[in-house]
Amino acid sequence: MLLNGIVAAVITMIITIIGIPRFIMFFHKKKLGGQPTLEDVKQHASKAGTPTMGGFVFVVVSLVVSLVAALVFGKFSPAFITAWWVFAMYAVIGFLDDFLKVFKQINEGLTAKQKMLAQILIGIVSYFIYSHGEKSHIIHILSWQVNIGIFFSIFIIIWLVGWSNAVNLTDGIDGLASITVTISLTAYAVIAVVHQQYDVLLIILSVIGGLLGFFVFNHKPAKIFMGDVGSLALGGFLAIVSILLHAEWTLLLIGAVYVIETLSVMLQVAYFKKTGGKRIFRMTPIHHHFELGGFSGKAAGWSEWKIDIVFWLFTAVLSVIALCIYFAF
Repeated sequence: MLLNGIVAAVITMIITIIGIPRFIMFFHKKKLGGQPTLEDVKQHASKAGTPTMGGFVFVVVSLVVSLVAALVFGKFSPAFITAWWVFAMYAVIGFLDDFLKVFKQINEGLTAKQKMLAQILIGIVSYFIYSHGEKSHIIHILSWQVNIGIFFSIFIIIWLVGWSNAVNLTDGIDGLASITVTISLTAYAVIAVVHQQYDVLLIILSVIGGLLGFFVFNHKPAKIFMGDVGSLALGGFLAIVSILLHAEWTLLLIGAVYVIETLSVMLQVAYFKKTGGKRIFRMTPIHHHFELGGFSGKAAGWSEWKIDIVFWLFTAVLSVIALCIYFAF
């Protein structure tokens, strides 16, 4: 079954590599505006007009390939359906947000309240889909299993919404989110193989294939960005995969980069309001802080490649540590 998953991943990667250039051509042909750039980060000025919504391609390809593979290989299980649903529906939210920005020229896209409401509603539906196939309401913390009963519904909603937004915040420089999530999903692929949860493994590997195909065009200098359609979907997908594999706590290590990115924003906003305009970081999310010189006091900051590599290695090391602890207990 591992081989079947690898085949699905390769097929997804190839189709994504073929599809992305055509998607880029469509953007240029229609003269559609790209993703807005950050005025405070001078090196982002050259990115103005770069096509966005590239996540639409790898998400759709991953969903179609994994669905066909699940039906062919007999892995169309409740767990597969749950993961597939969450990935698809959080992509729909991101797509609507991107569509309003790009095609309707509504800079804000969905309002924060609209986006949050949609994420919560999908979280609620996801809980019922999950409960249809999985009757236990247990959270796994190392070797402990905590049955939280009906509160598990609240946990799923918070978990999905929180991680969806966390990955969305991480998607701010070329290639950062695509490979960071690839590394995170690879860790979960290991857990899925060990526990022989090949239904979940199938869709994990399909998404990894899509991300690798997308990275061919997303590394610096990026020819296309993934947009909210990709980042929101990936965050929700990571969250539901950790639940389906009964390894929820591991996401706090495997996804530490997304946690740090989110906390940097929260701390910055809180400190800014409390001090009347003072800042902890030069700019948030924190990857922009390092672009602008970090804590060094220097005007010149890290290059995007350096930030990428440091964040990728950080994720890889913590993922290995998480797997070691997980299997030790």
